[in-house]
Amino acid sequence: MNTKTLYLSDLDGTLLQNNAVLSSYAVRELNRMIEKGLCFSISSARSTGTVIGILDGLRLTLPIALFNGVIYYDYNAARFIRVMDIDPPAAVQVARIMEKYQLHSTMYTYQDQQLFANFVSLDTQREQQFAEERSRFPQKKWRQVESLSQTAQNSRVVFFSMPGPKEKMDRLYQEMAKIPNITLSYYLDTYEPLWYLEVQAGGVDKRLSVQILREMAGADRVVAFGDNHNDLALADGADLFCAVENATADLLARADRIVPPNTEDGVVRYLLELEAQGGW
Repeated sequence: MNTKTLYLSDLDGTLLQNNAVLSSYAVRELNRMIEKGLCFSISSARSTGTVIGILDGLRLTLPIALFNGVIYYDYNAARFIRVMDIDPPAAVQVARIMEKYQLHSTMYTYQDQQLFANFVSLDTQREQQFAEERSRFPQKKWRQVESLSQTAQNSRVVFFSMPGPKEKMDRLYQEMAKIPNITLSYYLDTYEPLWYLEVQAGGVDKRLSVQILREMAGADRVVAFGDNHNDLALADGADLFCAVENATADLLARADRIVPPNTEDGVVRYLLELEAQGGW
C-alpha cells in the first residue's frame, strides 16, 4: 500500500522570501508539483488578512492552518471551516492584562464567516501602516472598540497578537503564563527587531495543525518545514521536520534535516529533490 505524505510549510522565513513574498519560481514549481499529485499545505501564524494576497497564484487543493493552528481555511472556497475559540474567562483576563500594560494591540474575534481585528487605538505610524496594509482583504475587518476586555466578554475571541521590545514583552509573558486554558507563542519577529507574544486557546498550536491537516488530507505521515521558535510545535507534530538554514538555533538543533535557506527557495528545492528521486 502506498504511503501518502503531507508536506506542510511555515510561511515567513521559510517558504517566503525576505520581502514576505513567494518567488515566481516557487509559485511555478509548486503549482506544477501539486498538479502532479504533491500533497501540500501551509501552517502559519498569519491570518487571512495577508495570506490571501501572499498566496495569490498558488493553486492549493487543501485547507491551510492560520494563527498557529487556530483557523482552518478553505483557500479555494474562501471559507473558514474550523475555528478554535479561547476560553471566555481566559480571553477577558488576557485583555485586562493588555490594558494594564497599556497595550493597544490586536484582539481577533470571529463571527459568521468573518474575522475581526479589534483595536482601541493605532498610536504609531507602524500600527497605522500595519492595519492599512491588512484592510484590503474582506476576510478580516478592522474594528475600533472602546475596551478590549469589554468586547471580549461578548465575543468569540480566537487570537491575540502583541508586538513590543523584549524587556516589556518578557514581563508580559511571565504574567500571561499564569492564566489557565491558553497557549502562548513568544518569538523574535522575522522582519523587525520586535518580540511577538501571541495567545490562542489552550492546547492549540502548530502541533495541532499537523494533526488536523493530516486528517483533512487523509495522509499517513507529515513532513514539515519551519524557521522560528513557534515552529518547534510543528516539529513535534511532524514525522520528519526540516529546518531552513536561516532557522533559529533551537530549531536547527531540533531538525531531522536542514534544507537551503528561504532566500534560495529551500523548501521547493527539497521537494524537487524528492521528485527527482521518484516522488513524494
